[in-house]
Amino acid sequence: MPAFHSLTPAQVRSVVSYLRDLRGKSDIRVLPGDAGRGKTIFFGKGECSTCHTMSGEGGFIGPDLSGYGSAASVRAVREEILKPERIVPSGYNSAVATTRDGERLEGIVRNEDNFSVQLQTKDGSFHFFQKVDLQKLEYVSQPLMPTDYGKRLDPGEVDDLVNYLMNAGLSKGKRVPANKAEGHPE
Repeated sequence: MPAFHSLTPAQVRSVVSYLRDLRGKSDIRVLPGDAGRGKTIFFGKGECSTCHTMSGEGGFIGPDLSGYGSAASVRAVREEILKPERIVPSGYNSAVATTRDGERLEGIVRNEDNFSVQLQTKDGSFHFFQKVDLQKLEYVSQPLMPTDYGKRLDPGEVDDLVNYLMNAGLSKGKRVPANKAEGHPE
């Protein structure tokens, strides 16, 4: 790399800082909570793993969250968890199919045309139906992801879950330190 004799020391520092940001070596984020407790919440009380996969474990109906926290801010992750109203993203519309026998299956509509529909249920199974064989197909406007995490989890548990989501996609040795300083306002 050629020397840049025309740059001032301040400009050199700016260029170096910018290049470090591109490498992901900027200032370390300080997170609230404990990732270990957050993992327990993800796979337990929070029931996140019912739908989401994290590092190869969990459900298949929702998006894989393995790298989710690596590209998001602490505030953005926290707000997404606590959001009381959700807009169902494209590709995640849910429906309840009732067969002629009265069996009801709820899931995400994965494929649909004028004559058939394919649902994926929470257990990851795919069910293919001809529409003429269904008694009823009801589209559900509310998302499958709960909107009550603000009530279901206390602020400390939300901090733990955020820490887990922020760290889960990082390799060992690159964990972000926990500290209550950057969490939510106390």
